[in-house]
Amino acid sequence: MVLVSVVMPIYNAEKYLSQAIESVLNQTLRDFELILVDDGSKDKSLEICNAYAKQDSRIQVIHQSNGGICAARNCGLEMVKGEYVTFIDNDDVYLPDLLEENYNIAKKYNADILKYGNQYIKHKKFSPAGICSSEKLDEKKLLIIQKEDLREKYKQLNDDDFLVYVWDGLFKTSLLKEQQIKFETSFKHGHEDRVFCMQLYQHINCIIINPKIYYQHIVYKSSTSRIFSVDRIDDTERLLNYERQLFDALRLDDLFPSYWQERVMTYVILTCSIVRSPEAQISFGEIFSIMRRLRGKYYVKAFVGSLGKANYKKRWKNKMYASLFERNYLKVLTNILLVDRKVKYVLSLFS
Repeated sequence: MVLVSVVMPIYNAEKYLSQAIESVLNQTLRDFELILVDDGSKDKSLEICNAYAKQDSRIQVIHQSNGGICAARNCGLEMVKGEYVTFIDNDDVYLPDLLEENYNIAKKYNADILKYGNQYIKHKKFSPAGICSSEKLDEKKLLIIQKEDLREKYKQLNDDDFLVYVWDGLFKTSLLKEQQIKFETSFKHGHEDRVFCMQLYQHINCIIINPKIYYQHIVYKSSTSRIFSVDRIDDTERLLNYERQLFDALRLDDLFPSYWQERVMTYVILTCSIVRSPEAQISFGEIFSIMRRLRGKYYVKAFVGSLGKANYKKRWKNKMYASLFERNYLKVLTNILLVDRKVKYVLSLFS
């Protein structure tokens, strides 16, 4: 058994793929396997993968018909032999000590999940010279959460975005197989990471948060999370229902009586951000219908006055959206979203 399996789903990534692969091969930990899953690329991605595999026996290459990132990751999960498994997107990079330091910590505390720090970088500001570790690991800063405290810590972990991604953590392979945790293939435009974490959360005995930064998430204009699709609206509501199931399983309403209301509003704000995207070709009637359906299905009177504690207050625009939604000024909200979309489109012409 190798120590860590790294799964990289790949689709039309020839511009950035070598950089991502080499960041894994340059790890200070040598006992790992890298599983490259080419998801039906139409460019030279598969050729690049095969060339690296000829040079390094730790690399496996799988080629499959295009099925989306979830299908590609699931294919990789079926092949893993590592004690822990982690992920990397085909246009991101690992810092050199990611695998070694985090595997050692996970092993020391027998963690089911270990989450480490990540850094968002716009592609224009990214420099290969920055692929290095500039700080030392301080184990005193680790947050170690055992099973008996997982319910109480859920809100903190969720609000701090530790349950959002899978490329920022190590996962115990045996637990994934025991609980048959896989990626939900119906999600093709984002949210699949959060669903994966939600399915796993109620089964873990120990999760560790290591705040040191090891992963650079490089945001390109072509990144999946930035591409508009009307399906993202329905996916967002399905994600809300997945979180509701977790709330019920952990009885979180008993601990945090108003937190579910905040979570609903978070998803409403997320829906607003989708429909105001410059690429969204959605009419006034369609947006209004979406907002009316969300309010009719999820709104409760207790929402009124909840704005004071919600995270979305940090941005004045989100606060305005939430206020209009809560007060049932849905036509006003719809018009503002359309105006915001036009402004964002004009600004994009000069970016």
